[in-house]
Amino acid sequence: MLKVITFEQVNYSAAGIDIGSEKFFVSVDGQQVENFETYTSDYFRCISYLKQHCIEKVAMEATGVYWISLYSLLEQNEIRVCLVNPRETRSRKGHKTDVQDCRWIQRLFSAGLLKESFIPQGLLFEIRYLVRERMDIIEMGSTYVNKMQRCLELMNIKLTSVISQIHGKSGLRMISAILEGERNPQALLLLCDERIINKKANRVLQALEGSYNDTYLFMLKQNLKPWEEHQKQIADIDSCLEQLLVSLTKNKSISNEKIGKSKKIRHHQPQIKNLHEIMVKLFGVNVSSVSGINDYTLLRLVGETGADMNRFPSVNHFVSWCGLAPGHYQNGKYRKTKRMPCSRTGQIFKEIAQGLENSKTVAIGSFIRKLKAKRNAPVAYKAGARKLAEAYYNALTKGTDYVEQGIKKYEEQLRQRERAILKRLAKKHNMQISEKEEAA
Repeated sequence: MLKVITFEQVNYSAAGIDIGSEKFFVSVDGQQVENFETYTSDYFRCISYLKQHCIEKVAMEATGVYWISLYSLLEQNEIRVCLVNPRETRSRKGHKTDVQDCRWIQRLFSAGLLKESFIPQGLLFEIRYLVRERMDIIEMGSTYVNKMQRCLELMNIKLTSVISQIHGKSGLRMISAILEGERNPQALLLLCDERIINKKANRVLQALEGSYNDTYLFMLKQNLKPWEEHQKQIADIDSCLEQLLVSLTKNKSISNEKIGKSKKIRHHQPQIKNLHEIMVKLFGVNVSSVSGINDYTLLRLVGETGADMNRFPSVNHFVSWCGLAPGHYQNGKYRKTKRMPCSRTGQIFKEIAQGLENSKTVAIGSFIRKLKAKRNAPVAYKAGARKLAEAYYNALTKGTDYVEQGIKKYEEQLRQRERAILKRLAKKHNMQISEKEEAA
């Protein structure tokens, strides 16, 4: 006779759902399974079925976008949903079916063995997807920028070697004039920004001496049109984001002292009025005081983390959730650090850390360079991202602005630490350290 092994039950009145594009499967006890189609009427039929079995909590995988509609309806009907990463629910290889998956999810959830993903509520959820859509459109638009650069290179017009980006104001004015038939380099130069004219006039004139070709000009025009269309789409998204952010902060007020100054956004700046003030109101503190973080970064972070850190008991829990903490693997005497995948939030912090590497004033930049020389770039960026995540968490939980100590203070702390190590070693070996006085 087979013995049934059961888990210790932590979550009572819990069900498991395995959702797909056409059908989803529901198990309320880890044994019995019902299947429903993914139409709205079947969603309501599923909710009635869950209520008949007195289900109060449900766990399901974040499969594509199929879970979103069902998630919203379950939450509206007061059934709490625990959304989990599919990595958390892997079962034995070679034994995967939809029926077995929903049973396995129910058992794991009942035993409290699933780690819940963070889903922002209300308007924050809409902000998350609008920001992600905005980034997707920017990425798609970069394809057309690359094609425009190639068309210019085919005509030996070396604008990419002279100006930082051809899709900036100066670059677009020159490209539009070229497509309208202008070929005089002096006339094209006058369309540039004053700083370019003052500093790079001769180089721009040399770069504009190319062999114009009707076919390549046609290709240039064909790629400029969709890029401009993408910019219109981004502007529409910015308008929608502005409405949502204003709705979120309309009942919040904050003193002018706390608002402080905004940082410059170099790339892909959102066209949102008073974005800095809105972000300070939303978070309750000027989080852009953290090195490398500006208002656009905060707009990306607010949809991924929310503005409330109370669900994380400590800063270490937040860092681990971001995927910036080392994973430990132990087998007997064998121990090693296992590389953990970064979440979207962790990836944002890594991008910021990479941008701070060459900073001459920020302490985290000095830390990254020092660690990069000892280990390698990925380790240094991840360690720098962890420090940024800690500063972000502390700013939100303690309600105080981050104060940049600077490289000098950081290097002084390192020297003090090294002196302390030397003193301990000298004491251990019965030696004395004589400090050399610096010449005046």
